[in-house]
Amino acid sequence: MSGRMLAEVEVFGPRSCQVQPHADEEWSVSSVSRSATSGDADRVLEEFTLKGGEDHPGAVQSEHPNVNHVFAYDQRHVFQLSRAAEQGCVCERIEAAGCVVQKFTADTESIVVTFLVDDMPTLREIVADLQSEGETVKLRRLLEDTSTETDRPVVLDRAKLTNRQREVLSQAHQMGYFEHPRDATAGDVADALDISTSTFTEHLAAAQRKLLDDLLDSR
Repeated sequence: MSGRMLAEVEVFGPRSCQVQPHADEEWSVSSVSRSATSGDADRVLEEFTLKGGEDHPGAVQSEHPNVNHVFAYDQRHVFQLSRAAEQGCVCERIEAAGCVVQKFTADTESIVVTFLVDDMPTLREIVADLQSEGETVKLRRLLEDTSTETDRPVVLDRAKLTNRQREVLSQAHQMGYFEHPRDATAGDVADALDISTSTFTEHLAAAQRKLLDDLLDSR
């Protein structure tokens, strides 16, 4: 692959993110933005939006006194928090590689970030760096810029997958396991396939690894 790419990366259990912990079973984080605090270069002001619930997410502010509710619209609630800069969170790590985070979502399990990256070596470096920030890092989507004639498509060899791995991927996709927030949990998909959750995650990890070998040319 060559040329600029749009990458979507999921990080499970991010350790330094101060926004993701505000998501719960009812509310998910749909966006986040960040700016330097006026007069204090060592602090950052973050705004994040919660959506999905029916009632006011009052627990967020009561449990986190440093978080302020600042706006509400269309069953979405915007909060602000002030924190120390350069904590090594996922967004800061991506920005340190020269990329700009375009989209951020979070639920109780993980965060998903979307950003443009110049080349595959830089993407590999970012993914490797993020592995020290989260429990698991997955590349969910990768789109290559096709605006020039020199670009070429990426060939994914489905023959590398076993029948069971293809079945697991297909069922997970149909049930919305790859959506964010998820429409189905690993347990839900495993039940539909009549297998254990651990067996489902093993098949899924093996299938994703084979496909990513093609995408990342990491043979």
